[in-house]
Amino acid sequence: MLQFQASTASASELNLRFSLLWRLLANPRFGLGAIFDVVGGVAQFFALKYGSVPQVLPILASGFVLAILLEHFLARRPVGVGDVIALLVSCGALITFLVLSPQASGETIYVGASILIGGLGVVIGVLTVTLLRPLLAGHGRIQAMIGAALLGVVSIFEREVGILWTQEGAVRTLEHWELWVLVVVGGLALLVVQSAFQRQSLARVLPLVTVGEPIAAIAISALALQTPLFRAGASTFASLGALVVEILALIYLARSEVRVDAELHHDGN
Repeated sequence: MLQFQASTASASELNLRFSLLWRLLANPRFGLGAIFDVVGGVAQFFALKYGSVPQVLPILASGFVLAILLEHFLARRPVGVGDVIALLVSCGALITFLVLSPQASGETIYVGASILIGGLGVVIGVLTVTLLRPLLAGHGRIQAMIGAALLGVVSIFEREVGILWTQEGAVRTLEHWELWVLVVVGGLALLVVQSAFQRQSLARVLPLVTVGEPIAAIAISALALQTPLFRAGASTFASLGALVVEILALIYLARSEVRVDAELHHDGN
């Protein structure tokens, strides 16, 4: 939330430029938000160190509900009954999904697939902030979707770096290319997401980033890294249904700003 407010106050010509990050670093509001972001990133790293991507990412996606509620509080928007119901449905669906999910699948790193995933993440990120910048500079939603995909790659490499840390220790981990791919793609993802915040409201960007990241990470993990997403048998359908319900509830919550603004505009007329 704090980072969103800092980004919207930045000059639009900095969109998708690294100078945006330098400018934001001088903003106290962004700095405070970055502290919380770092704490959350460290927690996510250790969570992925022990849990699989399909288990951890849906939990983290639910955290954006706090951002929406905080945004309502700061903007003095009312929280409707529908939002409360959506919050309860989201929590129930998340619990159902986690109960039915398979346990973390070992500590195997698939080097070939990891190189492909990391390479694509770096290439997409670099192209977004260089050659494609003129085409994407005015499109916040597209930036948000690209940022979500890059964050999905970041989540994959957080787990892999966590596995390396467990197997070889923190110092030896510095010698592995996976760590530096994580740093590079993470920096590119941060720039793209903050640029998206410049162009669209929180309600229009945050759902794409928050829901898109776990979808991208889970898809990559299941398709490329052979991570089991569902248990075998009838529970597969219940898990899939719970995941879909959670995503829809989160999107409904994120759209609450748009609904409230529309109601206030209608009342004003």
